[in-house]
Amino acid sequence: MVKITAIKEVLKALFKPATTKYPHGPPSHVPEGLRGLPQFKDDNCIGCGACAECCSANAISITDTGDTRTLSIFYPRCIFCGRCEDICPEDGIALSEEFELATSDKKEAEVSIKFTLVKCQECSSAISTKEHLTKIKERIMKNIDPVIADAVAEDLAKYENLCVECRRKLSYQLNTHTQKYYTRGWEK
Repeated sequence: MVKITAIKEVLKALFKPATTKYPHGPPSHVPEGLRGLPQFKDDNCIGCGACAECCSANAISITDTGDTRTLSIFYPRCIFCGRCEDICPEDGIALSEEFELATSDKKEAEVSIKFTLVKCQECSSAISTKEHLTKIKERIMKNIDPVIADAVAEDLAKYENLCVECRRKLSYQLNTHTQKYYTRGWEK
């Protein structure tokens, strides 16, 4: 009886294999929650570089060349941990359901996204991307006390195109030091 059942299973396996013919065909299914290849979302990414800073495998890199910032993901180095997706403040990168890394062309193993850099008007060093600075300004103005909102907007206009070092050096000359709010009697 056991032999007949075993023979039936062997014959069934000959005509209907138990496995898929991968890689010659698609995989049978992709499990829910699979951490696949990270991909930039062009509409959401602001080029801040938070993903590159937290990438423990150094799969994501930032390159500032001239007036351009390039964020790149080198897939063979990625460990699919998902930290880049978790840390992104703008939902600009996400893990997809794609997992196939096999390629014969090294250029296909890397994806990039480019941004225009904003340079310091005083020393010409790179500050950040235009999109990143716009988002910072929006957040500051959204969370600021309405009593001093006009003064803060005025200060932002003075130093939004200055690097951190030039802001520090010129804060007295530009009259942007926070102490002025208290000397003018604007405290609550």
